[in-house]
Amino acid sequence: MMDDRSVRRQRWMFYLLLAAGFIAILTYNILTPLMSDDLMFDKSLYASVGDIFVQEYKQYMTWNGRSVLQIILKIFSLLPLKVFWVCNSLCFMALNLLIYWNVKTEKKYDCILLILIQLCLWNFSVDFSQTVLWLSGACNYLWGMVIILSFLSLYSFFIKREELGKKKTAAVLIILPAFLAGWGNENSSGGAILIVLGMTLWYYLEKKKIEPFMISGIISTGAGFLFLLMAPGNKVRGAMVKAEEVYTGIGAYISRGLKVLKAIDEYLLLYLIIICFLGTYFYYKKYSWKLFVEVFIFVLAGVATAVVLIFTPEPMPRAYYGANIYLLIAGLKMVQMIPKEDLLLNTVRVGGILAGSLIFFFIYIEEGANLVRIRREVKIREEYIIQEVKKENHDLILPKLREEFESKYSMAHLNDISKEKENWNNELFKYVYKFNDMEVLPWNEWEERVENIN
Repeated sequence: MMDDRSVRRQRWMFYLLLAAGFIAILTYNILTPLMSDDLMFDKSLYASVGDIFVQEYKQYMTWNGRSVLQIILKIFSLLPLKVFWVCNSLCFMALNLLIYWNVKTEKKYDCILLILIQLCLWNFSVDFSQTVLWLSGACNYLWGMVIILSFLSLYSFFIKREELGKKKTAAVLIILPAFLAGWGNENSSGGAILIVLGMTLWYYLEKKKIEPFMISGIISTGAGFLFLLMAPGNKVRGAMVKAEEVYTGIGAYISRGLKVLKAIDEYLLLYLIIICFLGTYFYYKKYSWKLFVEVFIFVLAGVATAVVLIFTPEPMPRAYYGANIYLLIAGLKMVQMIPKEDLLLNTVRVGGILAGSLIFFFIYIEEGANLVRIRREVKIREEYIIQEVKKENHDLILPKLREEFESKYSMAHLNDISKEKENWNNELFKYVYKFNDMEVLPWNEWEERVENIN
């Protein structure tokens, strides 16, 4: 009876943690205004559902091949923003659970592991403001990763069924998830293919056979990946970015390689250090290398997902999001292997998680306050622009957001207007709000100037 009560308590605590996580991310979603590419979305081009696919075909031919993710983006851009806030928050919590299931834990409701996953995602994700909260970025990275991990979780589940000798899995069940995962995000989908190939090879070496669902899964993922890579728009976009590179030939690859190494240092090194440290620990503990095959597969996929960006001119930091998630899973797999009898490491693990949770609570409150301030200033500025344009005033004096409110959970300052006349964000504001020119001032100076004018 005590055991049953303990399980029930753990289950309710697990659900409460999920609910708290949902409320936390929903709050930040609500506090994130539309920015950058979001503002340029033209709803007038969409008179029916069919127009979503017509416009996506045009984008496939002229810009990039991420059609699955771009369709998701177009749907949310057409719906009320509140729908995106809720769905995006649910998607983020789905990412938490998918990482949890891929890590695999003996306890059915491992609350400590769930807290650790949430802390890692909030604090060590690649550009959280762009990959999770920003509408355009979330649809391309967060949603793309959830689709990929859903497929990998299903594939792993089918393998486990085969190992347990259960009823054969129908090959057709994996086709659609595999295809969608392949037609996702260039390097992250490529990493998923590496993981599936690694799982399949290991199963073959252990069982001396390949199951039908494995063949259909690999073929479908590869087919989706080809649709992604073969988009004519990729060449157009690549040529534009490549033309802006400072170096050419071998110099370009050296420059890109240095940038990739810098990104690995910034976004992936923590997980690689944990994996090296625990790998050394388990080596001296004489653990069988077979226990770490899945860890190695995810490490290989994570590193490859990052390194392959050397072939991409000027990749954005958010392109490392998939690599970050793969290495997070690998690192957590090793953390979960720490033996229960090792008092020191378990004290460090659990104590560190609890201390990290306390620290993050204060970070969350402080950064949340900054998001409130940023949202207020964005709203004030937008209302001012609309009011002035209605008066047919097309040469405006506009304020920059106050620097003291800058937050790592908002990309508003990164995409703010600038005193530089030809700044891209300035041109975006002119295009969206339909005015001719602007003078950009610090917020306090702008308030004084506007007050004097009025």
